Parts: sequence; C-alpha cells; structure tokens
Amino acid sequence: MKKFFILAVAALAAFSCTEKKAGYTVTVNVGDDDFTSFILTNREKENPVADTVAVVEKKAVFTGNVDGFDVRYIMGVKEGEEPEYLGRLFLENANYTVNFTADGDHFHSNIESDGPIQMQCDSLNNLVKAVYEKNNMHELEKLYEAGDQKVKDSIMNIVKGVGDEIEVITNDFYAKNPLCPLALENAASDIRYVGLDSARKLVEKFAAVPAFATNRLFKNMQKELEKKEALAPGKQAPDFTLNDPEGNPVKFSEVYPKNKVTMIDFWASWCGPCRKFNPTLTQIYAKYNKKGFGILGVSLDREQEKWVEAIKADKLVWQHVSDLKFWDSEAGRLYNISSIPQSYFVDSEGKILLASPSEDQIESFLAEYLK
Repeated sequence: MKKFFILAVAALAAFSCTEKKAGYTVTVNVGDDDFTSFILTNREKENPVADTVAVVEKKAVFTGNVDGFDVRYIMGVKEGEEPEYLGRLFLENANYTVNFTADGDHFHSNIESDGPIQMQCDSLNNLVKAVYEKNNMHELEKLYEAGDQKVKDSIMNIVKGVGDEIEVITNDFYAKNPLCPLALENAASDIRYVGLDSARKLVEKFAAVPAFATNRLFKNMQKELEKKEALAPGKQAPDFTLNDPEGNPVKFSEVYPKNKVTMIDFWASWCGPCRKFNPTLTQIYAKYNKKGFGILGVSLDREQEKWVEAIKADKLVWQHVSDLKFWDSEAGRLYNISSIPQSYFVDSEGKILLASPSEDQIESFLAEYLK
C-alpha cells in the first residue's frame, strides 16, 4: 500500500455569502494507478453517506447536491484491497477536479475547485505547503527512516520546529476567522476531547451562525454535548454488564454499592499511556482501598490472552471486565469513550462524582473525598 501525503486545507470565508449552484461535480483523475473505483464519504457510522463511482477511462465523476457545505473524504479502491484514504474536500455545490500523482512511495493530491470555500482553503494550504518545502520534509522522512538514533533525534527537533511554525500560522487563521467552516470542522472533531464547560462554549459559539443550524457537523456537536451532559457529575452512571477474565458476568450496579467511591478505569493492554500510569494507579489503590476506594477496570482489548497477561504483569489486583470489542465496547459507548486512559468516579449509589479527570486530579480528589 502506497504511503499518502496530503496537506491540510482551511476555509477563509463563510459559505453563506456566496452564490449557490444547482449541484456539485467532483471529477477524480486516476492517472497511471490501478484504482477501480472511488468512494466519496462522510465516514460516519450513525448517518453514513458513501457514494461509490467506478473508474471509466481513467476517471470517476461524482454528482449530487449538498445543503450548504459538508466535509467529504475520498477513498480509492483497488481490486482485493481495503479502501485507501486519499484526501478530503469541503463539498459545496461547485465543480471539483482531483488529481493524484505518485512520487516514489508517496501520493500527492491536488484539488481544484470554483467553490468559494475550497478555493480560499488553498491560501492556508499553500502557507503550510511552503513550510514543508522550506524544511525539505519529504527528504527528512527518508533520512529519518534510514538514520541512527542521533539522526532521528536531530530530525525530530526540526519536525517540532515545523509544527510550531504551522501552529502559529493556523492560530493566526482562526483568530481572524473564528466562525469559518474549517473552524466548525475542527470544533466538531475537538469537542469529544474537551470538558463539559468547553463543549458548551463551543456549541454556543457556532450556534450564533444561522447558516450552521442545519449543518451535519454542528448537529454532531450538539449530540456530543448531550452525551457529555448525560455523564456530568450528579447524573446516574449508566449501568452495564460485562464478563470478567473467567467469563463470569459482572454488573456495574452491583459493584459500586460495595465502595464509598468506585473508579471505572477504561484502559487496554495495547495502550502505552495506560500501562505507564498503572504503577501509579496501583499505589493509589493500595493507599485508599481500605478507606472505601474500589476500581472496576474496563478493557478495550481485542485479545483475551494479551488482556490477562497485562493484568498480571502490571499487578492490577482489582476487578476487571471486557467484551473484547475494542472501540465498540458496550461500556465504552455508554461512557462516550474516544481515548484512553479515561475514568469516571461514582459514589455508592452510582451517582457520578467526577468525569474524565486528569491523572494528576485523581489522588487529590480521593484525598479530599475519603478524608
């Protein structure tokens, strides 16, 4: 599978002030590659949109109509292989031409459009591209793969500087365009990872733009806020039943009455930060267990053996459960888990006391609550 390199894009103007066309046309030129079809998708599970068009004479043409704008992702399909992510675009009722070119193991994409959002995206895209080219990032990647640790450390310092420079550029962009379509897209992605108060402010901010009211991204933000509200301190913790390593069902509502405070610890054997925090968590457990602190470990593992091995290796002596469904974990969905480690603390009646605290907050909370 070829590696793919694509530059970020951004919008500099709100779409509501532009002339609207009857529909969109997206023409994807295949070049010399062996794609058999392309998919234009929003990559959503709950409300998926995925249009598939076969390649005919080295091109695939999508047509349709979109209300306002949406973000769509281009996936390339080759015979016998999984769809390959190739890029994204801000889809509005406009014309698009997408060209792919190969450079060694890399794909480069170029999107041309008469759509106001996509056209003005290119201005930020070009600024970012200039930073990459100035620092010869393509060549540095090759050197990194072949270099020793000293070379890799040196390159990583350059990469950090590039990241800092790009951050300055993007921060300036958002400061000048706080309510643009790209800002909405970023907010829709970031809202899962921020606290409840920040999530409320984000939704309130974009609710001030009438043109966003029916937009899919804004609706997703509203749904995400509703999920966070349902898991706020004072709410009843959602109940669930999962099996322990021996296959015995464990019901959460039968666990927390045994403790003054119970931590639901979402983790996995494959999660580096989780494993790194486990020694600290075992110390916290030993210190506060006799005072009424309990833990229910909920693993997002996929393999029973690796899950059990990690429990033993990290000496995690509390109760553990999992359905071995990875990110589709029943409990993970109930608690809106999108990253780990993550935790919730409930009292003996199942009321949420603390939602998604940082690692540094955990012991200070327990010291105060169990004093």
